[in-house]
Amino acid sequence: MKLHFNIPAALMGLCLGLLATGEAQAASFNFTKIADTNSSFSSFSNSNPNDNFFGSPALNNTGTVAFYAALDVGGEGIFTSNGTTTTTVVDTNNSYGNPSGEPIFNSFSSLSINDAKTVAFFTKLRSSISTTLIFKGEDETNFELVVIATPREAVFFPSINNAGTVAFLEEFTGVFVQTRIRISNGGSISSRSCGGVFCQPIAPGVFESISIPMLNDAGTVAFRGGVYQSDNESDIAGGIFTGNDNPFGSEPIITTIADTSGIFSGFSDPSINNSGNVAFIAGLDTGSIGVFTGNGTTTTTIADSSGAFNNFFSTPSINDFGTVAFLAGLDAGGSGIFTGNNPLKDKVTVTGDTLFGSTVQELSFYREGLNNSGQVAFFASLANGTSGIFRADPIVVEPPKDVPEPAGFLGLWAVGVWSATSALKRKQKQPS
Repeated sequence: MKLHFNIPAALMGLCLGLLATGEAQAASFNFTKIADTNSSFSSFSNSNPNDNFFGSPALNNTGTVAFYAALDVGGEGIFTSNGTTTTTVVDTNNSYGNPSGEPIFNSFSSLSINDAKTVAFFTKLRSSISTTLIFKGEDETNFELVVIATPREAVFFPSINNAGTVAFLEEFTGVFVQTRIRISNGGSISSRSCGGVFCQPIAPGVFESISIPMLNDAGTVAFRGGVYQSDNESDIAGGIFTGNDNPFGSEPIITTIADTSGIFSGFSDPSINNSGNVAFIAGLDTGSIGVFTGNGTTTTTIADSSGAFNNFFSTPSINDFGTVAFLAGLDAGGSGIFTGNNPLKDKVTVTGDTLFGSTVQELSFYREGLNNSGQVAFFASLANGTSGIFRADPIVVEPPKDVPEPAGFLGLWAVGVWSATSALKRKQKQPS
């Protein structure tokens, strides 16, 4: 007598059982080409030390990407694109009403975009390349000056929120030396100042140094800094901090997110979401390194070097749901962009992946690279010699409907065996 299994039913039981075991599945994305060097662009990064991390783009919640690019015809500019339409925000080839007809801008870098597609950017003038300025605008017919640096002053690294307010770093040099975070509505956070023979007294809570700010919609800036712990000049703790925009000259309220008085030994620049949660890379006293979030009360580890990662780069990006995307090096070699500690389940893309018919060789990513839809904007160079700006769009899979309660592998395998047994009984009842 031969046993006749109902193979489809048995296999269905097996497959459903495997699904019920909770195996980690790789995240799925479609990829959109925003711009590449096969078009009118020749490169997407420059040697300006004030540039976004190796030309990394910025992404808003509508899926619009802002990026810097050098042009095939010469010159450079700031552009936005959703993958279908590309808009020039500003470039170095346009006179913009200059009576002489000569182009007025010399170079651009360090950009930020809000949900209205307004881009804030750093620039220098051709007529005075020592003068630094910050503008904001949507296209070549609609941009405005935010700030122009005075002599012996420089402004860098703008961050724009959805109210159109811009935070930026301001440095004074010469006789008077100080670094400040300024907010375009009038607020500021300052480091210790020195001028001539007078220096501000050293005291606990006074900032020795201040770095690049990021501004959220609540008017809170996140930044990296060093702060004096006592009146001893060498007693400085590095840390991640937030401060309000203190309009009308009021003192800013500073919150310590994390500092070197505890388990941490050093920090990257941070990013901040609209709930005030801050993401950053930090080294630990143990010698390891990781990506963390904090709000001034609790600190959460997102990923660290105890597993598949051996290093973390640039500044991570955090969205309003608390998801964090980051650029990391892998123990197995290469690097990639991830959203968690599992290099398979949380992968966006890694070197060695296929992207638009070629192989990814290098990646860069920065603090405005993740939006609330889970889209990720990044720069990639490919093995075929091209490079470009790309956007990863998560594939949303609808959960299956009318699926029975999971019963585990053995229970669901029994469904297949029961079907096979039924087939056997029917066979036995048939006349020979």
